[in-house]
Amino acid sequence: MNYVAIVNLIFLIFGTLLSLYTFQFAFFAIVGVIHKKRFPHSDEKCRYGVLISAKDEENVIPRLIGSIRSADYPQDKLDIIIIAHNCSDKTAEVARSLGAHVIEYNNPNARTLGSAYHYAFKHIDIKKYDGFVVLNADNIVDKKFFDKLNDAFVYLGKKETITSFRHTLNVKDGAMPAMYCYYFATSCTLGYAGRENFNVSSRITGCGFLLPTRMVENGWNYLGITEDIEYSGNTILAGNTIHYCDEAIFYDEQPHDVKTMWFQRLRWAKGQYLGCKTFFPKLLKALFSKEKKNKMSLFVNLVFHSFLPLTMFFSFVLQYALLCLSPLFGISLQETFLSWNYDLNWFENLFLNLNVGALFLMARTIVFTFLSIYLMALMVLIGSRDKFKNQPKLPLILGFVFFPLFVVTQIPLDLSAMLVRDVKWRKIPHGVNK
Repeated sequence: MNYVAIVNLIFLIFGTLLSLYTFQFAFFAIVGVIHKKRFPHSDEKCRYGVLISAKDEENVIPRLIGSIRSADYPQDKLDIIIIAHNCSDKTAEVARSLGAHVIEYNNPNARTLGSAYHYAFKHIDIKKYDGFVVLNADNIVDKKFFDKLNDAFVYLGKKETITSFRHTLNVKDGAMPAMYCYYFATSCTLGYAGRENFNVSSRITGCGFLLPTRMVENGWNYLGITEDIEYSGNTILAGNTIHYCDEAIFYDEQPHDVKTMWFQRLRWAKGQYLGCKTFFPKLLKALFSKEKKNKMSLFVNLVFHSFLPLTMFFSFVLQYALLCLSPLFGISLQETFLSWNYDLNWFENLFLNLNVGALFLMARTIVFTFLSIYLMALMVLIGSRDKFKNQPKLPLILGFVFFPLFVVTQIPLDLSAMLVRDVKWRKIPHGVNK
């Protein structure tokens, strides 16, 4: 074997090892498309505090409260609690006028959602409730949202955290919201649904989840920029399971321009980076601990709290940097990067020949990456077709076409998250296109 063959073989083995995690994803994805767990109906109706964070959201608060009051669930069992934090508009007044209990929180030095929740739980009599449903001001809920969450909550002994299907409210606004729609539906349909069949823990993502009261007996102590990652990591390390209820659907308003999308996802990436630094060593240690149970839950979340895509990208860059040194070993750059076996046809060269030039290998990697992402989006459309049938078709088609670009931008986002020291919260305008 010559120098080029050795370099390619080493990185092929390394890339294969890094890709092993995709096997568990593929398994749960197929299971999630084929079968989704349904929880039996419960006649017992628990009492919930509906916790809603709102910063300058007077435009959308009436829309959310209206959807809660229209839900098929006993209204005397739902207390709407608005946390009006660092507001400069009439969010608090509008919420009060609609019958919500309002907690006003003003601290310009602590603007994260976690800080708002921390303050709110100090002023809530948690003993009045069986649990808390956490929503954002730009959400609306399906009519059966609380009923289906309650079915799962009672079935699980009123002790477990439950997350739900996160749909997109404004798909009609164009390709960008549609891409978000595929993004969150991929997590729910191809990730959480399959895991729920095996009681493997999922995680919470921002909002749309139900907390049992026992989880906030000591208040809310997750104060980072991505409090959902902190909560999920600690909950799983403590031996708890975060469950998923596919029939509980809520809608989330998404950005419709590239700039807003970028800064929102950069904040998420920064939170994941900080979560990786905090939880990766803890989850790895727990995975090999005899005392810890739920090994698959630990492994799934270990993968989430890592930068595997970024690691694969750096290995890809390193491989091609080493290949550029091939002239030192008597192999020309033309042979290294443009070699082509003329005894094979173009398809065999591009997709089957391991000794084809490095530039063709790069093209092969890009093609397979895009095809894999398209396959995921197609599986989402099949597995959750009931949730997509009433959505506008043109934005969904455009979102499907550009979805791979949405996914691969995670690499520069992750890289930026590592390099940027501080990512400040930026307001995302909601309710602009009512």
